[in-house]
Amino acid sequence: MAFGAASANEVLQNAAAATGTGLAINMTGFTYLGISVAGTFVGTVTFEASVDQGATWFGVSMKTMADGAAVATATAPGAFKMPIDACIDHFRANITAYTSGTITVKSYKQADAAG
Repeated sequence: MAFGAASANEVLQNAAAATGTGLAINMTGFTYLGISVAGTFVGTVTFEASVDQGATWFGVSMKTMADGAAVATATAPGAFKMPIDACIDHFRANITAYTSGTITVKSYKQADAAG
């Protein structure tokens, strides 16, 4: 995935070993989001967005980079992508279930779609 000058990368979950919302990232001005989920773990990462500066959150679907399937959660390492509608102002990768291991989630966001 190529990213140009108008891009930003952030760590949403850093070797997390418990449930938790992690870092919520500001999506204002960005139109594309890529996510990588890494680690050896038994757990569930739920993709969530907000349209009201994080006051409320709702689940969103992302497409897997592997086959383009739409998914709302990740239960294994992988890469995911989605376009960002103008109304979405924040995104987070919420660990909603956790049994063991560590989970790292990184974001890659860009102002223009990277294909």
